[in-house]
Amino acid sequence: MAEPTLFSRWKVGLIAILVQLVLLCYTYSYLIFNPGKRLIVTHYDGIKSYFSIASFLRQPQRDGMLVHGHNYPFGEYMYFTDSAPLLMAPLHALVHAIPALAPYGLYLYDLFILSSLVVSTGLLVLIFRRLALPAWLTVLLSVALPWLGPQTIRLNVGHMNLAYTPALLFLIWALQGLHEAWRTNAPLRKHFVWLFLGIVVASWLHFYYLPLLGGSLAFFVACLLIDGWRRQRPWRPLVVGTGLTLFGALLMTWGLLTALDPLSRERPVGGGGYGWIEWKFQFGALFRGYDYNKVRFPLERTAHIPYESSAYLTSFVLFGLLLVGVLLLLKRLPAAARLPRSDADSRAHFLKLLFLSSLPLALASLGETIELDNGAYVIHNYLNVFFVAHKLTERITQFRTLGRFIWPFWWAVVLGFSWYVARWRQLAGLRWGLLVLCGLLIIDTVNATHHYHKVTQSTNLLALPADTEPVRRLTGWIKSEAYQAILPLPYFHVGTEAANGQLNIIIDPDDPHSNTTYQLSMVTGLPLMSHKAARTVYHQAELLYSVLRPGGPDPELLTRLDQRPILVFLDSAYYNGSNNYYRDQLKDRPEMRALFERTPDFIREQNMRRVSHQGSWSLYEWYPKAAASSPKP
Repeated sequence: MAEPTLFSRWKVGLIAILVQLVLLCYTYSYLIFNPGKRLIVTHYDGIKSYFSIASFLRQPQRDGMLVHGHNYPFGEYMYFTDSAPLLMAPLHALVHAIPALAPYGLYLYDLFILSSLVVSTGLLVLIFRRLALPAWLTVLLSVALPWLGPQTIRLNVGHMNLAYTPALLFLIWALQGLHEAWRTNAPLRKHFVWLFLGIVVASWLHFYYLPLLGGSLAFFVACLLIDGWRRQRPWRPLVVGTGLTLFGALLMTWGLLTALDPLSRERPVGGGGYGWIEWKFQFGALFRGYDYNKVRFPLERTAHIPYESSAYLTSFVLFGLLLVGVLLLLKRLPAAARLPRSDADSRAHFLKLLFLSSLPLALASLGETIELDNGAYVIHNYLNVFFVAHKLTERITQFRTLGRFIWPFWWAVVLGFSWYVARWRQLAGLRWGLLVLCGLLIIDTVNATHHYHKVTQSTNLLALPADTEPVRRLTGWIKSEAYQAILPLPYFHVGTEAANGQLNIIIDPDDPHSNTTYQLSMVTGLPLMSHKAARTVYHQAELLYSVLRPGGPDPELLTRLDQRPILVFLDSAYYNGSNNYYRDQLKDRPEMRALFERTPDFIREQNMRRVSHQGSWSLYEWYPKAAASSPKP
């Protein structure tokens, strides 16, 4: 197929990017045009990440990458807070170099995340140019697909860094270059340099990109080697280049993280929840539209789809495949619409290898076991590469949310179908089908942008006076500098992995409760003794929970505290029956339930003085060292 004569990379790219910019500015108009007043989301993991970033940005630079805003008195390193450490270091320096930008730190972070939609458009233009798609279809697909991908939907739950679609698209673009250089016997070095840089940069935005991108590269090269063996092509440059790229990427990510983290030896080797069905990919998710989709595929799974399985293949792809299937069944599919031999078409060859290389990760996303008939039968997934890796090391379970490994497969299918259906424009009997599918693509995109416009862009509850006013009234005349930290009750601590028979000591917070504690911290400038992050040292959590145990805080914890009192925040709604969130969560965990129920006794035993009260909220003043030294009754 000849290159379209009117195709201009810069002209088409500029048009696509401008259209995407306009669409982005409309969809996120509340956030973009009201700096500092909106956040993408203010619940679940999203607000936790925002609080970590906000706490970090107000710290002096001499504190390095240790976030003091939570897990007091230990703090936690930025690398374990789901907050894009690669971005946070320069952003931290920027807001301190230009103090006027300090109130807009979270706004700048959000702009970076949202800009990924525009960057994705640019990368898709480059990818489709190499696939020789017509200009009009390139613009349409490059604008629409970033909104419909399985990563963008992560914005709903606040996984902003995982929503950075350019991470995968850059890899695909670089693999295109590597494939073309290999086919033409051109030097491979610069393509491996691009791949190395892409994997390293993406991994420092979120470490899940390390196995996603590294695995995609390894399996793609494996497919190239198998194909080259059939053709008797030289294999050494591919093997050496891939080996050096992956080893270098591993060294600059996991190796560097280990060197930068002084607590690396104390952190858990594995991760809890590996194999949990909610975190494994559910195959039916490929055909189940998102809640915002108005056009539904004829065959859909009715059961709930966990958010980790979000990977709807779009109406564009599914209805297109349905049309092809019907035409094949009726023997009406034109011969010219059949797939060409990949040996004769370099683009078809690349897409075939991209699809085949995505299959191992897609199989891994299903988990080591696949349940059938509500668990009555189990398929042991021996084709899962993690199945073998798990036998060798427990560390592989750090990447426990297996559903994310479907993303390369999603892009392989969508890009491959986009290339295939573009051929229909030259077939009189199928042009109408292409136009209908493009109409469906536009409908899906409109539905998606409307959804993000309405559902995201929450008010910035960490900064806006209207949102923080109840907390400001509660703190009132209290001089925050007289205190060393805030202890929220009910207490919550998330991120510690139990291993080797250790007690599961994770208590997930109720969103309204944790949001209030984050507001208290931002208003007073005091760190929290609670915590919500990942891979926290187990011993630190044990020491913090000792506060609530009979006998009071562990002496080791007391040595880390200073003489100032701690401000204790109590929400009695969780104890008087108004809200049973924590009781329901801990009903099957008697030891942790007992700690929760001990809160009134803890306040009485420690001789705390109430300094403020508002509705179900109370603030107490607690001198932990004085209480520890006083004689017990």
